[in-house]
Amino acid sequence: MYPKRSFMLAMMATWCCLPATVQAEEQIIEIQATTSIRLYADYTFQDCCDLDSVSNGESSIYVGTCETMGGYCVAGKKVAIWNFELPEFPENAVLLSATFQGRHNAGSSPVYYRGNWYPTSSLGYSQAISTFNSGSIVGTASSAGGAFSTPLPIELLGGQWTDNYLVLTGYNGSGMSIYNSGTLAPKIRLVIDIPDELCLGDMNDDDSVDTNDVLHVIGNWGDPYGVNDIMMVLEHWGSNCEAPGACCLQDGTCAATDSADCQAAGGEWNGPNTYCTLVDCPEFGACCWEDETCEALLSDDCKANGGNFRGQDTTCASIDCTIPEYNDECEDAASVTSGTIAFSTLKATTSSDVFNDAQCLNTYLGQMNADVWFSYDSTCNGTLIVSTCDSATFDTDLVVYQGTCNEMEQIACNGDGTCTGYTSYLETPITSGNSYLIRIGGWDANSAGTGTLSIECVSSE
Repeated sequence: MYPKRSFMLAMMATWCCLPATVQAEEQIIEIQATTSIRLYADYTFQDCCDLDSVSNGESSIYVGTCETMGGYCVAGKKVAIWNFELPEFPENAVLLSATFQGRHNAGSSPVYYRGNWYPTSSLGYSQAISTFNSGSIVGTASSAGGAFSTPLPIELLGGQWTDNYLVLTGYNGSGMSIYNSGTLAPKIRLVIDIPDELCLGDMNDDDSVDTNDVLHVIGNWGDPYGVNDIMMVLEHWGSNCEAPGACCLQDGTCAATDSADCQAAGGEWNGPNTYCTLVDCPEFGACCWEDETCEALLSDDCKANGGNFRGQDTTCASIDCTIPEYNDECEDAASVTSGTIAFSTLKATTSSDVFNDAQCLNTYLGQMNADVWFSYDSTCNGTLIVSTCDSATFDTDLVVYQGTCNEMEQIACNGDGTCTGYTSYLETPITSGNSYLIRIGGWDANSAGTGTLSIECVSSE
């Protein structure tokens, strides 16, 4: 790995006449949030400044203060929350600057922000409200032309942050929409100074120690080289000076190593000065084949050979390959018809597809945690009834889209229906011959379980 700066300086002092120096490589890294939510006060209640509700996955988050008139709420308070995973760096890396920036629709209005460090990726109500009420990082992001930007008072010490995840809240008193998708989404911009590893014995700077270095020393004997330099080359003969990088291994993990060691381990190397927290290594889990057998593989290998990958960290002991489809993502949605369907979200991951609570305000639509998907082709003109009412072991969320995964439009949602156990119920108009996607998830990071999905189309003809 990378030697510490003090070690490098000591070696430079020992070999005073080496032409090789510790050069620096400046890297600019931009990081978008892994998750985002909106805290808001339900303005139908009297206390419209009480941030008691949460919405997830919005492409544009409206933020603003609460307003009252005659003792009644006119507008509820709204705050945007983002969770950023910060990458690991070599011990000798130096953070030159960190900037929080984004875009909004309100010209030059400032964005007030607060932040807190957290060890995990979980972003729920408790982390959000705690950060907003008592953030350890507090400041104002100035803006112009609809773009806001502010330096962050964070540090990188020995390649480590205070914690792995930084949660930031955004707020504006007069009201604005903060864009939250694509290239316009808020991001953290890091400028990092990473000194190159000092390659002892590499006299001609070709990242190896071999005959060419001996010839280089002899050709420049006395100016500036001497006996000590020849001894240095011989001592480090055959060294590979390649900087370490991220190596995606066959078990789904990632390690920092050079290309030779990565190849020897059967991994895929991502190049020098790449980092495991920034590369997208294939997931490792259960792969089901057409003959209903199971094999633990990387997701890329499974899909490339016609298998059905069942998700990160799944095992053949926990997966039933006699079930033909796995519906953890939209593209793997299980095809269903009217009736009842058993489901489980215990092994599911959380999809990144956009949803919001605009069509189901006051029902406490949550984070859509550990969601699963179903596709439904309508055979009637009328009302689609979708329900987990009284038939699930956890606090469910329901969202229905019209269309396909590539072109889908949300048409209905429900957080807590008039059911027990915070289960869900919704009705929405549908047209015969159209395709619909039904998505079931959990209210927060602790909400996952089993249940029965009920689907019914009530004809209006």
